[in-house]
Amino acid sequence: MAFADPVDSEAGRDIFFKHCKACHGNKGDGKTFAANVLNPPPKKFTSEKSKQQLTEKRMIRSVTEGRKGTAMMPWESRLTTQEIQAVVDYIRRKLMNSPQ
Repeated sequence: MAFADPVDSEAGRDIFFKHCKACHGNKGDGKTFAANVLNPPPKKFTSEKSKQQLTEKRMIRSVTEGRKGTAMMPWESRLTTQEIQAVVDYIRRKLMNSPQ
């Protein structure tokens, strides 16, 4: 998905820390209490496997629709399309060190 408006990286960071860090960790490494009790555990964005497997498109779909069989819930009713793009951009750039 491409958007005409520039992605707001500050908004993406704020969304991550408000909604995502409890499961994925402050650094996106999945080192949280939730990782010990959820099966399967939350994605570790910092792992090489995740960096290779998680395309931007897949991440947007996962945030939007959730992931069946996991604790990842759909966010499409709580976040706008731009907010979803912003949080995915934040994760990719800041936690996964992806050039985008």
